[in-house]
Amino acid sequence: MPIGIITNCLAILFGGLIGTIGRKVVPERLKQNLPVVFAGCALALGITLVIEVKNLAPVVLAIIVGTAIGELLRIEDRLHNMTVILQNRIVKGRSSIDEKAVNGFLTLLVLFSFSAGGIFGALQEGMTGDNTFLMVKSILDLFTSLIFATTIGIIVSALSVSTFVVYILFYLLASVLMPIVNETMAADFIGCGGILVLFIGIRMMELKEIPVANTLPSMLLVMPLSWIWTQIFR
Repeated sequence: MPIGIITNCLAILFGGLIGTIGRKVVPERLKQNLPVVFAGCALALGITLVIEVKNLAPVVLAIIVGTAIGELLRIEDRLHNMTVILQNRIVKGRSSIDEKAVNGFLTLLVLFSFSAGGIFGALQEGMTGDNTFLMVKSILDLFTSLIFATTIGIIVSALSVSTFVVYILFYLLASVLMPIVNETMAADFIGCGGILVLFIGIRMMELKEIPVANTLPSMLLVMPLSWIWTQIFR
């Protein structure tokens, strides 16, 4: 039973609901300043995860090649269009696109659903039953979704669905993937995710509009590249 995954998804769902319901009573100062604090926390988390890297070269290569693939496939643009459609269905009668809500949704999509730590936590729960990391992540995601829902609305709760789909997939694949993933590959995977979290923090602070969704293919490339690098240079 994937208790950790279910808990994480419920945290995002209810965080989004509570934030949307209470958005009128939350002071405007909190709506403006707390996301910046979360961005700072994302930067700190990213740095912490990057420290875990064993082989930096394949990680950098994975991000460069993966981002190039993402740009060619226009992943960010496609997700943007899907988000606009979702937004219009949830909030009927909207006369214009809320770009702030769309950008916030895309940023949280990567942070919640494609977190390297979350994916590895799902693999760990699937293989050993240990859901400790996902429980800790659930607490963080609860408050993150709550705060962002006060500004971008109920659309945040929809991320519980994408998070469940991604994590349950890796949960089911755990028995296949974990035996072939060594310590170095796992560390490089988490480190790659840390760099993506750094990108998310920068985007949250609105320092640079980094297309974080276009970097997602790097998560698929980093483990194979890490293994190849280790075989050549061990």
